[in-house]
Amino acid sequence: MATVNYTCPNCAAPLKFNPDKQMFSCEYCMSDFTEKYVQDFFAKKEQKENSAEKQEKKEQEKAKENAAKQAQSNDSAQAENKTEEEAVIYNCPSCGAQVVTTASTAATTCFYCQNPVVLGGRLSGEFKPDRVIPFKLSKQKAIDKFLEMCKRKWFLPKNFVSEKHFDKLTGVYFPYWYVDEQRSAQMVAKGEKVRSWTVGDDRYTETKVFELHRAGNLIVNNVFERALKGQDRDMLQCVHPYDLGEAHPFAMSYLSGFQAEKRDIEQNEVAQAVQTRINGYCQQLMKDTASGYSAVQIQNYNDKIDLENWNYTLLPVWVVTYKYRGKILPFAVNGQTGKTYGELPTSAGKLLAFAAIIAAALMALGLLGGLLFL
Repeated sequence: MATVNYTCPNCAAPLKFNPDKQMFSCEYCMSDFTEKYVQDFFAKKEQKENSAEKQEKKEQEKAKENAAKQAQSNDSAQAENKTEEEAVIYNCPSCGAQVVTTASTAATTCFYCQNPVVLGGRLSGEFKPDRVIPFKLSKQKAIDKFLEMCKRKWFLPKNFVSEKHFDKLTGVYFPYWYVDEQRSAQMVAKGEKVRSWTVGDDRYTETKVFELHRAGNLIVNNVFERALKGQDRDMLQCVHPYDLGEAHPFAMSYLSGFQAEKRDIEQNEVAQAVQTRINGYCQQLMKDTASGYSAVQIQNYNDKIDLENWNYTLLPVWVVTYKYRGKILPFAVNGQTGKTYGELPTSAGKLLAFAAIIAAALMALGLLGGLLFL
């Protein structure tokens, strides 16, 4: 597996993207480098690794074809090949250790030497993202946001907010599809205006019905859908939205020091769901143009897509999980805005202690009230 290891041009130590400075920093010689400098400096290296990845991929495909021909009549051998495809072995360019990753992992950290490694070929060719939103929050700032979420939560387990827990906070780029559309639309609707008045003891209601015609161009931007199977949908959806105005054209160097996932959901798999959502947005936009009516009911609506643009985008998220009473609780912090999400655990012991205090207080008040009436 071809890999890219971004090292400091001055001292050859690991180079990581620094969210606080929005530059690439070396923790050893304290050097900082601009985005342009790093991308230009490593451009030839990335091209070389991508070429090696393509050649390796061709050889693997050829080997798989030969293996498939030999194992057509052997179902157990086919099952074994499937298992091997789900796990991938690569060699760390820093220490040479072999590390196993899932097939969708595009950037990670070597378990042995802790150096950041980007698996260049995972995000090349058709899998290369169109853009990336770099991390804007450092790990410490993400921890601060997490602490804010935990403030005044009296019933958290005693060891929940701990330094050991925060050490597991990981910055991950998750893949998403974003869709922009422009449509020409026409709508025929029924609008009602209702007014009521009272004369003496009598109450009158007048309902006027109008036929409404609307036509125009509609623009819907940034409709998103996940591009990775198996992720916690609620966790990641709830840390949206992101400011796409801060998105950059994709460069693998942004992944250095973080983990990243490659998409395994294709555009055609989510196209229908995206179109259903956009249809709803467009009809609502047309209804909103009919103001001043008590009710508007669409009777006929049609549109056509004039322009459509899909963007494969990587979004920054700080994630950590917490195991409590056999249940895995995921937590996420938006790596750009700091918006947090998570289901905080509740300590049964603290709840019982609180209930006992309340019961004792109520009993004391009851006894005091009884003494006052003696």
